[in-house]
Amino acid sequence: MKKRQSNFEALRLTAMALVVTLHYLSKGNVLLPLVYEQGWLNWAAWLLEAAAFVAVNVYVLLTGYFMCQSKFRLGRLLQIVLEVWFYSLVIPLLLGAFGVVDLGALTIYDWLILIFPLSMQHYWFLSVYVLLVLISPLLNRAIAAMNQKQLAGAAILVGLPQVVLKSVLPLTFTMDDEGWGILWFVELYLIAAYIRKYGLRLFSTKRRAALGYLAGVLLTWGGGLVMNRIYLATGRFSDKVGFTYSYNHIFVLLASVAFFCVFANMKSGEGVLSRLIVRLAPYSLGVYLLHENMLLRYEWPVWLSVSVPGSLLQLILEWVVKVAIVMAVGLCVDFLRSLLFKAGGRLLQHTPVPGLLQKADEVMN
Repeated sequence: MKKRQSNFEALRLTAMALVVTLHYLSKGNVLLPLVYEQGWLNWAAWLLEAAAFVAVNVYVLLTGYFMCQSKFRLGRLLQIVLEVWFYSLVIPLLLGAFGVVDLGALTIYDWLILIFPLSMQHYWFLSVYVLLVLISPLLNRAIAAMNQKQLAGAAILVGLPQVVLKSVLPLTFTMDDEGWGILWFVELYLIAAYIRKYGLRLFSTKRRAALGYLAGVLLTWGGGLVMNRIYLATGRFSDKVGFTYSYNHIFVLLASVAFFCVFANMKSGEGVLSRLIVRLAPYSLGVYLLHENMLLRYEWPVWLSVSVPGSLLQLILEWVVKVAIVMAVGLCVDFLRSLLFKAGGRLLQHTPVPGLLQKADEVMN
């Protein structure tokens, strides 16, 4: 087993905290939609949104960075699928048994979402992520066969119709899924593979990467501000008011890659904090799966009394405290889930399953 690097594990935890931040702001109704007149406090919340908007891209970049030079492991993919199913179905059943949620109010369609979480996109990110993992052997063979110019060209060609057109022209393109689909994940995978193999001169130091991230965040936020003023003045472009807040917008991509490089340029530590980070990071996915469960995603903001803040200090303090609570609960629950899975794994060691998985990996690799 390869030793985990604390700088990348810190990035994994930070990215998950930013994911929770996005849901805190949106599902907690902290953000006032950009089609309305915004006060300075509203714009502060939208700046926080812009700072956190790199989270999803960063998670995919992390995947591509490590997976592009790794062998396919069917067992690891099945573990992810089982983890998704555990949070999608088992957790709701437990919550229903303790009276936390009313399972009797669920429709047949709701049960289909809980039972088939990937096919029904209960968790959209994991539905696309699993597809990315499935095609990763093909991507890795292609990446290994390309030289530096070819890999850069492939990333540019795949990204061109997704990034440049929507970022430059004030139009809504039919094929633009705003970065919610497999094609955008492939683009991020290629970018991460390029960084892994050749580095990125533009963000070769922590300082340059940090400045790049700051520039991307301010441009994302500024784009929302400009389009808000245009819409309020003209009544036009209502569908483009928040267009910079898209995973595949050039400003968000800039911020995401720069943010990734900030941590990539750090050294992996060996101290107590570094060891704690390495220990906690593997449970970060559970944070997402727990707080974004369809029965909980609009409940936990109510339980935590998330509301529109009355001051900048309140916005910052409540954001820090309540996101920390969600992270802590999610990490603890996933730690318990991991103990259950490890016990199940020990039982499977005495069955033909490990041998079958190994044969499948040999074929794929």
